[in-house]
Amino acid sequence: MRREIPRILHVTGSMGGGTAGAVVEFVRSTPQFEHHLLFRRRPGSEVPVRHEDLFAGSRDAGGGRVHLARALRETLPAVAPRVVHLHGTWAGLVGRTVIPAVARSATGPAILFTPHCFSFERTGVPAPVTRLLRAAERAVAASTDLAVCVSPREAELAAELGIPAVVVPNTTRARTARPDRRRHDGSIVTVGRVCAQKDPAFLLRVKALLARDDRLAGSGVTWTWVGGGDPRGEAALRAAGVRVTGWRSPAEVRNHLAAADVYLHTAAWESCPLPLLEAAVAGLPLVARSIPALDSLGLDPDLSTAEAVAAELGTVLTTGRPGRPRLQEAFAARHTPQAQASALADAYARALGPIPAPPLTRVG
Repeated sequence: MRREIPRILHVTGSMGGGTAGAVVEFVRSTPQFEHHLLFRRRPGSEVPVRHEDLFAGSRDAGGGRVHLARALRETLPAVAPRVVHLHGTWAGLVGRTVIPAVARSATGPAILFTPHCFSFERTGVPAPVTRLLRAAERAVAASTDLAVCVSPREAELAAELGIPAVVVPNTTRARTARPDRRRHDGSIVTVGRVCAQKDPAFLLRVKALLARDDRLAGSGVTWTWVGGGDPRGEAALRAAGVRVTGWRSPAEVRNHLAAADVYLHTAAWESCPLPLLEAAVAGLPLVARSIPALDSLGLDPDLSTAEAVAAELGTVLTTGRPGRPRLQEAFAARHTPQAQASALADAYARALGPIPAPPLTRVG
């Protein structure tokens, strides 16, 4: 008798960019399961669902966000998953509302949730909005069997909500071939959506401060933001002399990383961004703004201000090395495909419970 392969249905309401990359890596790390995908496309972003060898089936919910709930109701009986893995805030709220109403029972699917950054961590929003977002997460917390978190910070926040949590490190299998860079031309690259989360205004403050660094007098520092998004944010970056590429394919992003001298990350709130990992495994020096999530991942906790970030950039551009290189090396070492595969398999096994072995058959 053939042993049944457990089915896992991944659901996301914002499939594109880092979320898409993270979902794909989760699937690559656990080929022992049969993976299905239900998604809503993020406008303007590439969706890597062309990897037919990864997903046994995929469905685009289409339309607005409300369409995801209807599509989930239709997909659940068609796929009959043992686990539903929800990715991101909207899928988390929809899934933990819909599934208990239509499919929860003693034999219903386990519900796993990966926030990819809790929505209530947003900065610069009114306090009542933050309280509302946190209350929404508390309202569905009881429907969550396990939070699969990509940083210790996320796991702490999940535990505060009363959700059992494990940490599964993000990873990337992308490898960027960087030439032997004995000569530095002062190129700074940032990757991501131009939006409030990635905080282009912070980058512009850093840029203005770096221009006053005497160590770089006469050097031609160049700034490139790989990605696109808010038109006003893009316009502000371009007006300040930052090249904005618009959305690029993963291969093109890796080319930008290969040509750069330093990777700059300025997000105001975050989980564990894949571009940071891609830059780290490429050996590209990282300068990452200190925020709780990145501090929990072991990156430099002393870079919380634009002044500190500008000073660190100056150090990297003049020496070719970050001020604390061992932090970056340890960060890369903890986020390998092997580490993710082991932690994620344990998380799925915890959700699935014992899987009965097939009965013995008599031979002869």
